[in-house]
Amino acid sequence: MLLDDLTIDVASLGDGDEENTNLKSDVEHLSEALSIKFEELALIREFAERLELGEDIATTCRMLLQELAPCVQAATLAIELFADDEGAWGDEIYVSAEPIEDERIRWVAAAAYRQRERLTGESHENEITISNHLCLDGEVYNAIVVPIHRHHQRLGRMIAIRWVASGEFGTTEADLMRSTSMMLGVHLINQRQYAAMQQMFEGMIGSLVSALDAKDAYTCGHSSRVSELAVLLAKRLGYSDEDQQRIRMAGILHDIGKIGVEDSVLRKPGQLTEDEFAKIKRHPVLGYDILKGIRPFRRILPAVRHHHESWDGSGYPDGLKGEEIPRDAQVLAVADAFDAMTSSRPYRDGMPVQRVLDVFLKGRGTQWAKDVVDELLACPEVLCSV
Repeated sequence: MLLDDLTIDVASLGDGDEENTNLKSDVEHLSEALSIKFEELALIREFAERLELGEDIATTCRMLLQELAPCVQAATLAIELFADDEGAWGDEIYVSAEPIEDERIRWVAAAAYRQRERLTGESHENEITISNHLCLDGEVYNAIVVPIHRHHQRLGRMIAIRWVASGEFGTTEADLMRSTSMMLGVHLINQRQYAAMQQMFEGMIGSLVSALDAKDAYTCGHSSRVSELAVLLAKRLGYSDEDQQRIRMAGILHDIGKIGVEDSVLRKPGQLTEDEFAKIKRHPVLGYDILKGIRPFRRILPAVRHHHESWDGSGYPDGLKGEEIPRDAQVLAVADAFDAMTSSRPYRDGMPVQRVLDVFLKGRGTQWAKDVVDELLACPEVLCSV
């Protein structure tokens, strides 16, 4: 609205004297500068809304190039990332508009730096470089090279290339690329930190599961199998990708509370006494207590605590009934029971498939949620794998 008002004011200025003419010219320049800056800010805002931590770097770079290309109007627009020492991303070039060979893109960038050095006596690869009339194999290019860096860390560069006949690049294109590269630099550092935290988080999960497997060798692999089956059932039940990841983690860690159960009870080959079974029944609450202080695990706590609840309210630890049982726990209960029944132990063989199906049919709507059991019984991948 301000720009519209400004345009009206410009149109109302007369041409009667030199002062008014100069004022009109100054206002027109200001209007044009504000319009360009508004476009730049709108582009930055759109980028900021679309950048997501954890998203594939290639997807992010291609999105930025696609949005930036119409504003820069280059024959070729590229983002070159330098390999990250921490392994968050590799040495790669992403190209929008007219693709040309990676080596030619690198040559144009290097030639632009050399031209800058010849003209100014200095070559700073951490500064924006606008170069025109770069010759290679009979072709003549104009180019802008904008560094992508953050806190003195060189992360890559953004390169715009157009044929010399298309005109020279100017500061408008350079400013747009600079703003985009600054945002990308911040995002890349955040992405690196996110990847490092994710690796640490996954390592923590692996360590917890390894500790449990070492404590109870008889059930080694149980958590992984339960996790895989829970995800399969969740997918059939319409879970989103994000929700499937949550139940995957819950499946891996659902029995982590068994770390707090005595070895003599956990490894007992025969039937448990009533007192021993009472100790085993504590593991959902122990698991809940182990994980509740770790923020990333909070979203899986309901499944960990309640995966032994029964639909009729006879389960443990809290005797929840029907829909009181968290949905993830409903799914996990079926996956856990299926693996427990079909897996062999040193003191018994796994149950035959038909007997397992009979148990689930009998417990459908009393021990387990009906729709989850239905999906299990209708899942050929599961029944054929036993």
